[in-house]
Amino acid sequence: MEDEEMKNEEETEEEGRWDSDPDPPVLLVSDLNDELLSGSYLTVTLQHPHKATSQTGSIVPKLEAAVGPRTAALGGSQHSFIQRKAAHSRASRLRDGADGLNPRGPGRPRVQVDRGKGSYSVSSSEEDEAAPPPAFSSTTPPSLLSLPSFKDVGGERGGEKEMWVSVFRYLKRAELLACMSVCKAWYKWTCDKRLWSHIDVSRCSPLSNQALAGIVKRQPVSLDLSWTPLARRQLNCLLTRLSGLRELRVTGLPWSCLSALVSPTLPQLRLLDLRWCEGFSDAQIKALILPPGLESSRSRLRNMVTLHLSGLDLSDSTLRILQRHMPQLENLDLAHCKNITDSSVALLAAAGTHTRNNITELTLAGCNGLTDGCLSYLKRLPSLILLDLRGCKGVSRRACDAFISDLSHVALYCMMEEKLIQRLD
Repeated sequence: MEDEEMKNEEETEEEGRWDSDPDPPVLLVSDLNDELLSGSYLTVTLQHPHKATSQTGSIVPKLEAAVGPRTAALGGSQHSFIQRKAAHSRASRLRDGADGLNPRGPGRPRVQVDRGKGSYSVSSSEEDEAAPPPAFSSTTPPSLLSLPSFKDVGGERGGEKEMWVSVFRYLKRAELLACMSVCKAWYKWTCDKRLWSHIDVSRCSPLSNQALAGIVKRQPVSLDLSWTPLARRQLNCLLTRLSGLRELRVTGLPWSCLSALVSPTLPQLRLLDLRWCEGFSDAQIKALILPPGLESSRSRLRNMVTLHLSGLDLSDSTLRILQRHMPQLENLDLAHCKNITDSSVALLAAAGTHTRNNITELTLAGCNGLTDGCLSYLKRLPSLILLDLRGCKGVSRRACDAFISDLSHVALYCMMEEKLIQRLD
């Protein structure tokens, strides 16, 4: 009996120490404010309480923050209430009241103030979570929770949504889909547009109308539909509702589907990937860039920066259209275009053209119509950073070495791989 009494006393003392020891300030992500972050930091931990020896499965989620001196210097009669689940013994609560600390009666959280460091913490048990906040004296630092910075962000109390969204950013698409089935709140938060800026549904089975509606709901900035069977009306439905789309990849899709690109206006589009699309030639490119009846107006794709046209049946007429109607084009991919010749490269490097001044990356891999003579034209591109001539049977390694040597007085180039030339500076 004496052993049992001593054991109970030790457990009570241990609980009392955990309850009475000074804690670091316990704050939420909603406490953050740009003006108050100077000298402050936030730590998120999952820890076992001191009673873990008897309750091995218990874990206490905890957010700890060290508040900067600027925060501590602020005054006012504001208050703080932080929801935190902690286990406190009855004996320790009675001892707190006897020691003259704030009594922990029903609805009254325990408050600890460290005036030397200018920080404080508030804790409450599960039954105290709905309690009214305590009043602080004018000398107590104000609560960051009382500031309007992140309070009620996204319609969620205390910025809880922002905290979870910052965690969800590290998850993959499949993991986000699993989180959606946890609860209603997580379903809502995992649909946040910031988590779906890039959506990749390439090489998928035909998309249902429900899947299309889900894509539209998330409003992605980058969309990859490569090698995914789509009807023309489905693609048109997507493009007309994604006004903020900046990157579109439709590799391998036929013209019967991609003809939907003729009608929608995509003012924000910067990247278009049309590699190995079936039925694409000069006529389709012209219809895409300049819809019928609008040849005299500015192109809808005038803001294009990156254009991938690998494997298409194109000629010099397409290059002339690109020069005239895509003034911001920097990255051009013409790999495996069998009709590209030395004269095509001369056209891209012609004086006074946008392509000559702006092209930074040029991919001509597998263009067997090129010879060593094309390198003399490529020397005229002052902004060229990457030149890909891999697989060009008519271009020799010796000519590439001479190209690098001739430009050594302008910039430093090197051969990264066989006929892959890159600027180093």
